[in-house]
Amino acid sequence: MAIRPLIFGVLFIAVFVGIILSIIWVDTTHPVHQPDPLSPTAPGPATPGTAQ
Repeated sequence: MAIRPLIFGVLFIAVFVGIILSIIWVDTTHPVHQPDPLSPTAPGPATPGTAQ
């Protein structure tokens, strides 16, 4: 009786299907990297002032 290879085959397929489902399960509606609210922001363009 080939019970042991059957168990190994079912476990292998279950792990393979689990990996595929975990890759598909990733939610693409939310960005992976969100900006840190405490990080300093880049300075905007300089506004020309009056030359002195």
